[in-house]
Amino acid sequence: MEVQEDGDHFISLQLAGLASAQMALRAAIDLKVFSIIADARPDAHLSAAEITSKIPTKDPSSAACTLERMLRVLGANSILSIARKPLGNNGEHGCHEWTYGLTKKSRCLVSSSTTDEATFSTSFILLVTEREMLESQRMIKDAVLDPRRSPFYKAYGVNFYDYMGEKPRLRQLFNEFRRPLVCFLKFESGFKDLKELMDVGGGIGTTLAKITSMYSQVRGLNFDLPHVIAAAPKLPGVKHVAGDMFKSIPNVQTILLKWILHNWDDEHCRKLLINCWEALPRDGKVIIVEMAICEALGNNLEATDVLIQDYFMMLLMNGGKERTLAEFEDLGKALGFTKIKIFPMPHWSIHVIEFHK
Repeated sequence: MEVQEDGDHFISLQLAGLASAQMALRAAIDLKVFSIIADARPDAHLSAAEITSKIPTKDPSSAACTLERMLRVLGANSILSIARKPLGNNGEHGCHEWTYGLTKKSRCLVSSSTTDEATFSTSFILLVTEREMLESQRMIKDAVLDPRRSPFYKAYGVNFYDYMGEKPRLRQLFNEFRRPLVCFLKFESGFKDLKELMDVGGGIGTTLAKITSMYSQVRGLNFDLPHVIAAAPKLPGVKHVAGDMFKSIPNVQTILLKWILHNWDDEHCRKLLINCWEALPRDGKVIIVEMAICEALGNNLEATDVLIQDYFMMLLMNGGKERTLAEFEDLGKALGFTKIKIFPMPHWSIHVIEFHK
């Protein structure tokens, strides 16, 4: 047995504290801590008492003490910056208080960011820290021992989408999380010449409405399951169509699959893409928006983003996974798509992939 080296126990504490940092982050979002700091001024540093004064609480003094301990954890994880503020004229060694400011990690969570990115970030954090997600992660070991069902299914006995249909809170977070990012909407080469676009699995149609508002010549068709379409609002430039993408897809010029293929194993993806092929005219195409796993994995932000997404697909979906670009190309070529074009987006590991019939 190895003798424990100096400092190893500190590493153990850091590892044990990963979940604590995640839950402290969730609480800070719910309490609007980051927005309170941002509203003061862009470079503001506020004390726990100053932040608490903007939060409805029954006991501000005790609440400030509790909040301070949470803020320190966020500071230790570089989610907030920490500064020492002297009190009175006692100098460096006199009384002081700690103040907290935004960092690069927390600025993306406030409204000063673009609306889509701020909504995406906060919704994703809140979604993955919901009770159901945490309970599912407790079942990962069981899913390794018996991989026939996803950890979520093992925890709740139903498919994630079926479960979410009965939980308005989860459904709202999921729909907000699926809102498009600016980099994807600016994919001009894919949309500027289109006349008709069907968003298959398009949810309530938010993405399609934004596309048609930017490209007025596009006739938008939003295709999803009947219960999803029943809850979809009327949107300019969008016609809602109910159906099952694994049974058949209406004939259309161009099909958009935005974060759809990663929900399914290869067998289901092939079935869906065959239905897409049959729905397209001779010169039609499928526009796929997905994250792509790097062929050479590394300890960098881009690789981490997609691997975390892949982790949650494993957690929620039977067979769900992120893929490499080579795996996407293999899917397309095996089904007879004659030309495949790949367009990397500026960030988030997102790629736009075109399958041309």
